[in-house]
Amino acid sequence: MFYSVSTSNLEKPKYLLPKRIILLRHGESLGNVDDTAYSTIPDWKIPLTRRGERQALRAAKEIADLIDGETLFAYCSPYKRAIGTWDIIEEYLEENNTEKIDPKKKPNDNEQADERKTKTGVKIIGMREEPRVAEQQFGNFQNPHKVRTAKSERRTFGRFFFRFPDGESGLDVYSRCSSFLATLSRDIKHIDQQYSHRHLHDDEGNSSTKCAMANMNILVVCHGLTLRLLLMRYFQLSVEEFESSYNSQNAKLVVMNRFVFNEKDAYKDPANKKYYCDFTDSHQYREYYKLDETAKEALNLLGDISNKKPSYRRSSTRMDDEFHSGVLLVDGDDDLEE
Repeated sequence: MFYSVSTSNLEKPKYLLPKRIILLRHGESLGNVDDTAYSTIPDWKIPLTRRGERQALRAAKEIADLIDGETLFAYCSPYKRAIGTWDIIEEYLEENNTEKIDPKKKPNDNEQADERKTKTGVKIIGMREEPRVAEQQFGNFQNPHKVRTAKSERRTFGRFFFRFPDGESGLDVYSRCSSFLATLSRDIKHIDQQYSHRHLHDDEGNSSTKCAMANMNILVVCHGLTLRLLLMRYFQLSVEEFESSYNSQNAKLVVMNRFVFNEKDAYKDPANKKYYCDFTDSHQYREYYKLDETAKEALNLLGDISNKKPSYRRSSTRMDDEFHSGVLLVDGDDDLEE
């Protein structure tokens, strides 16, 4: 996304994308430890194990530490194990929201104590169940022997194109992930409009824009294969890269961090590209996401996993760091309808 912004009367930069997108596989489920459960329990009703509940609580604590004092909007697969993971996270975050008096703020005659309070914790502004980030469909009630045989065939054929009998291929999940990302893009714009507003900030009446996206975080609670296909779609990974990647561990954070690329300086001096998180009048910037290095290693993804460059100009090995120009839209917002 390209834009130009003047900061002559702005208190804060006007970010257009959330600070982070966090993808999270649900905690350990009964199906992870006993695949015969699928023969009597519908996949979408498989619950968390006690270990899975502990994993979800650990994830909640990690999220609280990572985005303390910031805002969160969540999407969650309607599967019971994903909803259970989110419920534990939500409860922990809500219980750890507190207010305290900021000792650095000195009261004056016209200021109440409440005006000196600073909030700690994570402000949850909403959660939506999202069927498009549900697990890959393996059929209805599953015969364990047939599913094991099909999964063995899938390892030989390839996860992306193999279709389970009466179920989905990886390509099917990829398609619904694409549709979800289109909705996500529109939701981001809606949240920005709803929570950004004008307010006075000095005695002379000069106004500034409160930027909703500056400290906004998106959390998607989903499933192992779905998570990888979301990354594949968003970062335009190749089928080969997807096939060589691994599922995330249960309840491990997969973080996409927002960066801002200074387009103008890259043209002036390609050998010394500069990255900014502030804004200067008349400069051209592009916001983009980059996958956290720890998550990238855990998923076995190589090279620069980001959308800094337009997808059609990327090196197939993702190791080419030469600057390329081109129009980059928010992924999913170009040609898809809900």
